Amino acid sequence: MYAWPVLLPATTNREDLLRTVSLFDDDTGEAFDFSGRTLAVAGDFTGNAWTVTCGTIITASVTPLTIKDYPFGNEMQALALTVGLGLGILAGSPVRIADATGLNTMNGYVTSYSPATGAMVCQIGSAFAFEIRGSYGAGFDSGYGNSSQIGEYCDSAPLITAQLGNMINVIDVGVVEVRIPQSQMTQLQHKTYGASMAMFDGADTRQLFIGKLPILSGGLSTNAFSAPSSNSNPYGLP
Repeated sequence: MYAWPVLLPATTNREDLLRTVSLFDDDTGEAFDFSGRTLAVAGDFTGNAWTVTCGTIITASVTPLTIKDYPFGNEMQALALTVGLGLGILAGSPVRIADATGLNTMNGYVTSYSPATGAMVCQIGSAFAFEIRGSYGAGFDSGYGNSSQIGEYCDSAPLITAQLGNMINVIDVGVVEVRIPQSQMTQLQHKTYGASMAMFDGADTRQLFIGKLPILSGGLSTNAFSAPSSNSNPYGLP
């Protein structure tokens, strides 16, 4: 977890904000796989025969499910399936869903389970959230104050929010992409804003960073691009 603000690259308020965040294991240096799934071969895998393991409980499901390959958003964040009835499965329990080969798997946590119907909802892999808040500096409160502000009340709301599947996608092993469209960036001014990102795997929440995001005033108007001229030679060139 980053405890101190990092300086993010400057961008303008007349273009998309595109940033990638990479996570690595501190001990091995390898990219951290937070997708919660494995695939035998590249590409999406769809099946309808699954073994569902939750602690010592093993049950089966014939619900058609798709394991997404990269890139993916929130397709597996609320995975709904039907398993056996009357099982002692509790919300928050780790769960593993595997096909017959055991090579195509999904790992996550149980969001809910109904013993009467066997309906189960699981979160596979980690969810991500990104926010841009008010300006840093004197007279401004980003909502992430320095140590002198600990305990102070703050009611500032985020100006821009993004979640997995909504302006955030996982694009590779250990790589998350944040893309905020220009239509939202235009509400930001020529200032330095606070930005932060966190992840939640279904049981634990971890802050990835807090940062300072400089926004420059872009040189374009907010008007839509004009349609191209029907005249193929509008300047009368020979």
